[in-house]
Amino acid sequence: MSNTPEQQQIDHWLKVARDGLTQTEEDFKSGFYEAENISIESVHTGTAMLYASLARAKFLNGDPIAEVRAEFANAARHILKSFRMAYDETDPDYQGEKADLSAVSETIAIDGLNFALMAADFDLAVELGRGYRDRPDGFSLGLDVNRYVNALAFTVRDRLEDARQRLQAQFDDYARKPPKSAADRNYHSLVTALSGILERDAARFNEGLAAQLKIYQGYARGEGKNTTFEFICDYAVALANLGLRRGLAVTAEHPTLPRGLLIQP
Repeated sequence: MSNTPEQQQIDHWLKVARDGLTQTEEDFKSGFYEAENISIESVHTGTAMLYASLARAKFLNGDPIAEVRAEFANAARHILKSFRMAYDETDPDYQGEKADLSAVSETIAIDGLNFALMAADFDLAVELGRGYRDRPDGFSLGLDVNRYVNALAFTVRDRLEDARQRLQAQFDDYARKPPKSAADRNYHSLVTALSGILERDAARFNEGLAAQLKIYQGYARGEGKNTTFEFICDYAVALANLGLRRGLAVTAEHPTLPRGLLIQP
């Protein structure tokens, strides 16, 4: 797998992301979302994905890393805004019981944390970690997803024992029922890498990263093909930066883990 897309592809991704951001702003100003009963939380989430796509395209275009990270930070801030609208009573746009909880799911929180870590903005990651809440209606995308997002949020906040408890509970489940499906193996790889970060165990950390990159290869060649996702694995880049931040070396290698997106050890 090559991590060098054609320039025509990159130009297309840049244009689509920029056009999408412009259209979103115009639709917001015109009152389109309100007229169509589209929640502003979901608009922020969608805007985040556009900024993240722009960031990946800028990186692939060879733009300065500071500009790339600024776009990832923009993406993370929009997801943070969604969570604040849902849960922060001091936010001027607080929604309370009217909040669109579909816009503050576990996987959206993971995306936000990933974007902050890809931006190398660890203070922003802490804000996202503090802003995350399990949904008050009890809905969850699964125990493994829930434990991972909580463990990641606790880790960036340095609440390491809380993170360990979530990861250990998941490892106990894996011991009883080894992961077999692609989804289960995906979270097993993430849990393994994050556990390595927590314990400062470089071997476990890189084992998890390598497993994630191997699993991601199938997505990159399938659903992610001909998109920016084909060339960059957000999960791996985010965890690699978090590991580097905590003093671990990244030895796992793959085209979708570009060294140019990683912080200096």
